[in-house]
Amino acid sequence: MAETICLYVKGPCHGCFMKWVHVVPKRVRVVPLSRNQATPEILMKRTAVFSVYLALFFISGCTLIQSPQSRIEEENIVGKIDNEPVTYDELRRQFAESSTVIADDLNANLSEFLGLYMDYRIKLAIVDEGGYMEHPEVLQDLKNYEQQAAYPFLIERHIKKKLLDEMYERSLEHVHVQHILIEVSRVAPAADTAHAYEQLMEARERFLQGEDFMALSDEYSTRQRGRSMGEDLGFISTGWALKPFEDAMYSTPVGEVSMPVRTSYGYHLVHVKDRIESGPNKSFSHIYFRTRGASQPLDSVRAQAQRAYNELENGVYWDDVVEIYSQDDETKFIGGDIGWIRYGMIHRSFTDTIMQIENTGEYTKPFTSQIGMHIVRLDSIHHPSEAERRRRLERRIEQLPRFSETERAVRNEAAQIGNARFHRENLLELEAFIREDLADSAESLTPPASLLEKPVFSFLDQTWSGTHFLDWLKHTIEENNHSEYHYNMATDFRDQIIDSQLATLTKERFPEFTEITRDYHTGLAVFKVNEDSIWTYAQQDTAQLKRLFEANPENYRYDTRYQFTRISILNESRLEQIKTRINNGMPLDSIRYHFFSAIVRRDATSRIDEEPYTHLEGVEVGEFSPTFIYNARASTFYVHDIREERPMTFEEAYNKLVSDYQEIREQEWIEAMRKKYRMEIYPDVLQQLTANTE
Repeated sequence: MAETICLYVKGPCHGCFMKWVHVVPKRVRVVPLSRNQATPEILMKRTAVFSVYLALFFISGCTLIQSPQSRIEEENIVGKIDNEPVTYDELRRQFAESSTVIADDLNANLSEFLGLYMDYRIKLAIVDEGGYMEHPEVLQDLKNYEQQAAYPFLIERHIKKKLLDEMYERSLEHVHVQHILIEVSRVAPAADTAHAYEQLMEARERFLQGEDFMALSDEYSTRQRGRSMGEDLGFISTGWALKPFEDAMYSTPVGEVSMPVRTSYGYHLVHVKDRIESGPNKSFSHIYFRTRGASQPLDSVRAQAQRAYNELENGVYWDDVVEIYSQDDETKFIGGDIGWIRYGMIHRSFTDTIMQIENTGEYTKPFTSQIGMHIVRLDSIHHPSEAERRRRLERRIEQLPRFSETERAVRNEAAQIGNARFHRENLLELEAFIREDLADSAESLTPPASLLEKPVFSFLDQTWSGTHFLDWLKHTIEENNHSEYHYNMATDFRDQIIDSQLATLTKERFPEFTEITRDYHTGLAVFKVNEDSIWTYAQQDTAQLKRLFEANPENYRYDTRYQFTRISILNESRLEQIKTRINNGMPLDSIRYHFFSAIVRRDATSRIDEEPYTHLEGVEVGEFSPTFIYNARASTFYVHDIREERPMTFEEAYNKLVSDYQEIREQEWIEAMRKKYRMEIYPDVLQQLTANTE
């Protein structure tokens, strides 16, 4: 098997194709990613995933058949394949699109590029002639890619933009929010969920009749460690609450209360007390006095804060007062700087007070918050532009659950775009039969034909019947080895359908995605040509492999290999203690038990010419290497075994032989193809045209 190391290659028209078509001899395979691995950074900024030896290439305008427009005057032709011309303009265009990625490989040399490009064009001709675009493996790999790529494409190109636009509009104001929270587990029984909802509706009705919201919050909210989980959150803005909660607070008018809202914490009732414009960004410094766990009474803390305030009023320099009085060790020697503060970052008892300061240089009187007593100064005011706000929000959005829960976000968006809907009455009727009739085996389910024929779900102008749902259900029950019907199974069925149709939806709605997958399809077909004609052939030609093995024995040897344990610890004297304990019989695997800060790593290497493995030279089995510093820690190697250099057997060398022979096979095959397709190149014409262009 060839070594497979993922390389994420740039998208269409960045053309890393030369390495694939000519230079690279290794046997490589498409490496499929799971959906969790298929992040926007990987799949949307790159088009393909291949071995490190492969750079997948997409060439705009380079189709399998030469277009009539490219047949121009003879003096502009730099090569031909089966009498089909390759023009200088075409070559320059493809080189320009490729050179940003591979200039180091080609030394920006059009002459070398011409040969590689012509080889690629030959492979396109083979693709066309051999029907590789319709090869079952190619089509299956394409299908896998489309399904994987659709998720990050929609996240990066559609959902992220939609969320960012929404967050930007919301960031322009802060909302003063109070809430009631009844804690409900995600897997709570339906009865618990219904009870929580009913309780909140009761609280809502009492509020509408004039009762105080925070009193209701204290009465209805779940208590944790004796404290109500519902609270007055003060002014908060977008990104500081879970999205369902945030949706409620931005859609509820001032003075009103939302309907019950479900989040991962449970059910909330959201009361919007006020709204204000977000205003400028503000940076602050503070003088902090500890009240919690303070060694002196609160009156003494208050008196000390007043003395500090009086000194400021008498003209004493701010930094000096901070250094003398502040009990915040992290900021007292930097002028009390606590940086840029926004609503929602710190408890409202602190934030609401400091945000009232309007002019730089002004400071508050001593005030108390939940975290202590403070004097706070406004240091700087900045009015961010729209671009600055969007940049900050873009950094913030990728840290939020609403963005990281990609599958749910994509499915919900796809459901909206594709008009996904259950035929509720039909589904409920079928579910009732299933719950009643489901016994030990799903195979026992035999609903009437009238139920199975009815539609239960529609999406993208297609309909799935009760038969489809039952077939899926039987497979799911059998696969999971249970015979219970859960309330969320219909949702799972919906998600499976959306997943299966997502690539189709994405191609229909986004032409750019169609272009990406079309280019990828061509790349897979050329890849299959290489596999069939070079890599598989090289694996199967055992006679050639043996001849190569016998002719080059020096290339197929094992170097001397050291097996060792590296031990690292901050203190060199502690390392000496470890060595002594091991020499006295302490097992290596108990080092961490006795020396908690030690790092112990077992490994092997034959590269003792590289740091830090140079310290292994001359060390015998059962000995420690001299102490050396590695990653700022005192370190040593303990050698377990030394395997001496020796020749490989043919079986041991097989993978390396295949890799080496692929280079030979590649050259032989491409030479044969150049003759078959009558490849002609005109370096003199190219040189003259290049000189004229310069």
